[in-house]
Amino acid sequence: MTFESLSKTGRIAININGDFEDRVLIEKAVRAERVVDTVWVGDSDFFRSPFQVAELIAENTDLNVGFGILRSTKCQNIISELERFRKYGDRIIVGIAAGDGGSIGMVERCIRKIKERYGFPVVAGGTGKIAIRTLSKTADGFLLNHISPEHVTWALRHSSAKFNAAYGPALIFPSEFEQDLILAAALVMGSSKSFLSEMGYRDVFEHVARIDLLKLILKRQKGADLGGESDFIELLQHRDFLMEKFTLSGTQRTFVKKLSELMTIVDQVILSDPFFRDENFDEKLAKVLKILEMD
Repeated sequence: MTFESLSKTGRIAININGDFEDRVLIEKAVRAERVVDTVWVGDSDFFRSPFQVAELIAENTDLNVGFGILRSTKCQNIISELERFRKYGDRIIVGIAAGDGGSIGMVERCIRKIKERYGFPVVAGGTGKIAIRTLSKTADGFLLNHISPEHVTWALRHSSAKFNAAYGPALIFPSEFEQDLILAAALVMGSSKSFLSEMGYRDVFEHVARIDLLKLILKRQKGADLGGESDFIELLQHRDFLMEKFTLSGTQRTFVKKLSELMTIVDQVILSDPFFRDENFDEKLAKVLKILEMD
């Protein structure tokens, strides 16, 4: 898939993660298909195999399915798992990032191995400027681990990729998933220490890093309200900062404004977790798209 093919995956895409049973995942994918051309499947220790989720979506919809993002430390497994996706042809996009314990060199080698074996487009993912500068030369495109217009603009200065996507936590308010959004923003914040230093965010991060995010995430997965949790109350001290810098969120009007700005500077905006969790995510996005068409 060339840059021209990647650009046909749509200006807006949705991330769907694998922590729902099959029936619910299929339902969400079918609903996503009403408003976007592409979904991206996340890889996380909190979810089941992204390959299972991607195959389920590919079998039950005509959506393009991107892996966003697979960890280079599992490259041999990735190459093996991708074999069964040949039948979906140019509907598949592979995203690779360093992941826990990985390195930029590992990502480069993994991208080359996948491209040697398969015809899938392979995009890289990253946060810091060194990763962006290096990997954007090797991959077919880049998934910028940034979603605020300020950070995306910064990241684009370092990317030489022809296709760039902004990828980050998103939500339209009001929503019952605001707590999940704050947790997602805190996780994204810690993805690159060099980026935090360059932007002057280390002091805030050092405070956030003392909070047991894993415990809070596990409680949310069980449906718990975190309002009374001391760790979450502490995290809320940085709510406005996390929302502004590490999410695409707000009321419909605010969301439209931020999304419109992003769409002028990147080829695709990927609305990541917890956007797809909202019961009416497709209807809310349809209204946003209609407004954008009218502007």
